[in-house]
Amino acid sequence: MSEIKALGYLGFSIADKEAWRDYAVNVLGVSVDDHDNGDMSLRVDSYAWRIKLKNSDHNNLDYVGWEVSDKQDLENLKNRLHEHNIAFELGSDELAKARQVKELIVFYDPDGTRCEAFYGPLQLTNRPFVSPKGFHFITGEQGLGHIVLITKGHAAQEAFYTQLLGFKVSDYINTEIVPGKPLSITFLRCNGRHHSLALAPVPIPAKVAHIMLQVDNVDDVGRAMDAAEKAGTHFSFTLGRHSNDEMLSFYTMSPSGFDVEFGWGAIEVDDDSWHVKVHHTNSAWGHKFQRPPRK
Repeated sequence: MSEIKALGYLGFSIADKEAWRDYAVNVLGVSVDDHDNGDMSLRVDSYAWRIKLKNSDHNNLDYVGWEVSDKQDLENLKNRLHEHNIAFELGSDELAKARQVKELIVFYDPDGTRCEAFYGPLQLTNRPFVSPKGFHFITGEQGLGHIVLITKGHAAQEAFYTQLLGFKVSDYINTEIVPGKPLSITFLRCNGRHHSLALAPVPIPAKVAHIMLQVDNVDDVGRAMDAAEKAGTHFSFTLGRHSNDEMLSFYTMSPSGFDVEFGWGAIEVDDDSWHVKVHHTNSAWGHKFQRPPRK
């Protein structure tokens, strides 16, 4: 049984703060909080924050935060990491304060991605989230959404997240997302969301392929598409419906170069009836790849 219940938060270093502010508010429809040190955090629900953007001179994925239920689950996870000789650090009081959680630990996956497991996230029910676009994001027990990590050691990564952290394989896609470049992607879940994590062995130096935000209204997908087009944002993949989670979505390129999938209508997984499947196409229709403009 996995102690990890959901994708809790993400942290990125960003090189263009104002471009990110415009993209977050006017395309994604999330709210932005500014911090005294120049960083920004993005809200999509009652959590104090879900995405932290560190003002920097480069773009990078800094950490992935995985939520557990309580102190006992965090202790159980610490014991398992210790039993398997996986090094971890106890998050300091200062770090816990910065992340606005009760307690956390820090460890690294086989590809070197910084993982943080935490419980007790701060809720701002006294300051309700209000989307600048009127969007309502699906989070709750399903967590923030999902992240697709670009893996250099696919087998080791899959074993780490399934055998050690308790994720379950939902399915695999063997396909060519970019024509002429075949790859196999593993989709992993830790709750009813079809996948909170996917592992893609794409031969590029980036750490993350895309993150996903899900809304509860198909019209909001259309409104976000209109906003992205008006803003001149690059569409990396056109509107389409995925073959495995049945998400109706499109992808735009963030100011940091990775994509953000914006979607609606994904299926939820019932562990008692679900079985692992294989797909040979990424999408039932649509999601046509659009090469980014040359700089």
